[in-house]
Amino acid sequence: MEKAACVAHELSIESSHGEWRSIVDDRNIDAVMIAVPPSEQPAIAKAALETGKHVFCEKPLAPSGSEAARLLEAAIAKHVVHAIDFIFPELPLWIRARELIRGNKLGEIRHAVLDWRVETHASKTKARSWKNDLSQGGGVLNNFVSHVVHNIEWLFGKTGVVSAAVRGPRNGAETCVQATLDMEAGFPVFLSVGSDAFLGHGHRWTVYGEKGTLVLENRTADYASGFELSVGTRATSSLRVIERDEPQPGVDGRVAPVARLASRFLDSILNGVAMSPNFADGLRVQLILDEMRASSQVGQPGKKGSAPPN
Repeated sequence: MEKAACVAHELSIESSHGEWRSIVDDRNIDAVMIAVPPSEQPAIAKAALETGKHVFCEKPLAPSGSEAARLLEAAIAKHVVHAIDFIFPELPLWIRARELIRGNKLGEIRHAVLDWRVETHASKTKARSWKNDLSQGGGVLNNFVSHVVHNIEWLFGKTGVVSAAVRGPRNGAETCVQATLDMEAGFPVFLSVGSDAFLGHGHRWTVYGEKGTLVLENRTADYASGFELSVGTRATSSLRVIERDEPQPGVDGRVAPVARLASRFLDSILNGVAMSPNFADGLRVQLILDEMRASSQVGQPGKKGSAPPN
């Protein structure tokens, strides 16, 4: 309580709370934003929804598809605004990449490859953190692949069949995922994600089309800024950088996209503007993550769950 009060005072915030239950019970609070380990988020979100509060959640929405489905059902039943923190579709270069892909700049897509390899602080230091604790929802699936799955469907449309291999240290959260997602549009997306890659090359998307190739890459330590967008066509015969997002020293690139999501969340509450991404998107992602885990365990492809309600 004292720590919360000190921070509130420094930021000129009128009131503060020492634990989440008092926030949920406070009738003067209309909306909450939750950023806790995945294992703790469903209980807090459910309690907030029961009081009729609008809820903005961190990704992933819940540790399992069944828990995510219950949260979506509760949000729909209470007629409240619900949102989830998928940041990459808020980035200008990602929006430009999507326009090129969906605008047929590359022609018919043949396949796409996502290769995201970094060494996180939790992996490097082996710190006692929820990010290394499977029981708290840690692991690269929830931390990174949740973003990737959402990004895949945002870029290319619905996913069909999923197969995956998930690996990590004995008795620890997974650190590596290799997967194939067969898109309903008729082409595969191959992904390889690792959070334990010393000197890893960063975040790279490559989309191969009949008429051209697109590369969206970030080699910097900032997850949300520093991307470079390149395109090559049969006419140019080589990749050429068309846009670059230079990171700003001392500025966390995640702040701007989260601010855009938060602004849209408030606009949805105050003015009835549709909120996206929301819990339906969170459930969609969790169903696919569940299929990845199941596929890895049995060594066979898994068919994704049915689409969530809107």
